[in-house]
Amino acid sequence: MLVDLVPALPSKTAAVPIQWQYEKIAGEVLGTRAEESSPASPTCGADALPGKASLPSPPFSQRPSRSSKLMGAWQRRCTISGANILCDEKSRLARSNLGASIPQSHTVPSSLCSAGAKQRPQLHFDLFYSLAEATLTVTVISVSHLPKGLRGSCDSYVKVYLLPQFIEPRCTAVCRKSLNPAFKEQFQFGQYSPEELKSFTLRFAVYMRFHSLKDSFVGEVIFPCAQATWNPEASSSYSRELSTTKTKLKKCLSSYDMSCSVLSSQPKSLGQLFLLLQYQALANRIKVLVRKAENLGRLTRMPGTPDHYVIIHLYHNGQVIDTKETKSVAGYNPVWNTPFLFNIPAGDIQKQELSLEFTVMQVCRMEARIYTRSYTLGRVQVGPSAPEAGLVHWKEMCSHGQVESARWHLIQPEALRPFP
Repeated sequence: MLVDLVPALPSKTAAVPIQWQYEKIAGEVLGTRAEESSPASPTCGADALPGKASLPSPPFSQRPSRSSKLMGAWQRRCTISGANILCDEKSRLARSNLGASIPQSHTVPSSLCSAGAKQRPQLHFDLFYSLAEATLTVTVISVSHLPKGLRGSCDSYVKVYLLPQFIEPRCTAVCRKSLNPAFKEQFQFGQYSPEELKSFTLRFAVYMRFHSLKDSFVGEVIFPCAQATWNPEASSSYSRELSTTKTKLKKCLSSYDMSCSVLSSQPKSLGQLFLLLQYQALANRIKVLVRKAENLGRLTRMPGTPDHYVIIHLYHNGQVIDTKETKSVAGYNPVWNTPFLFNIPAGDIQKQELSLEFTVMQVCRMEARIYTRSYTLGRVQVGPSAPEAGLVHWKEMCSHGQVESARWHLIQPEALRPFP
């Protein structure tokens, strides 16, 4: 038998109290809907569904205000969304009730206002000129405020040029993992008068080294020696900001304005050789000390650093009577510090046709250092018929007796030819 349940559901089953309960739970209680519900609304009767008892409508005087109802709704929502939502919604509700709008502040924090501009990299160095030795000493002290690398810090070094004499640079040691590297390295440039020194220009180039990448140029400092204050008793300190523009050496000049090209018109420098000579009259011999060489030129484009050695010939009446040779040392600033003794014929040295010739050789290695080849880089002549510094040095040796005479000599070029 089929039971018809439709008559059991009356068409009017206390719709107003159920809607009141539903709307109160959802927080959507409106004053207009409450006014439509009369106190005499029918209550739950026999026709109502079991378990669906309706809530009686409270009197109008006991009904909560709209703001209190909304606050209660936000509190119920707090159990679902959390305390942060409740605080945020309460603050919004308070602003809506007060009718006040809080203006937003666009003021920059004081900590950012007080922060200064980003500091640029600077180079710190000292200069000292010795009048007695006629040498310029350049001390690279440090570099400050280098830019951060890929890992926050990196390796760096400085190249020092004395233009236009030394196009090949002197390099400091690599300072590792520091944005404020301290080098404190000295470089000497020798045998220049004060007048010659004023026509020169110092160039400092700062580089940063990254692993597996090419060295990156950071900046340079161009400092004319004419702007320096020379103190014969103490060195003078300078700090200069790095310029990011890289100067081409072929167009760089010895003056600050760089108005014409001097280096391009001059022959390429082959370097200098530092020699000490002593005439031992009682033993009839000459003591020669091959001390070192600086800024030697490069003859080939082969990879790697070549070796250098010096061959010394003693001439008498145009004939070679004795030959000595230093050991081979790698690098463009080799230090040999090797003494030699040459026996000479008896008699007055100033009345004999004697002279010394120093030939600087460059050794290039190819094919994993198996095949080597030597080239003549240049030579230095010292004797009564030698030009300029060679003649002066020979006269000093003959006149000073047992005292050693030291002097720098410019290496003179000659035709490039293999040496057997």
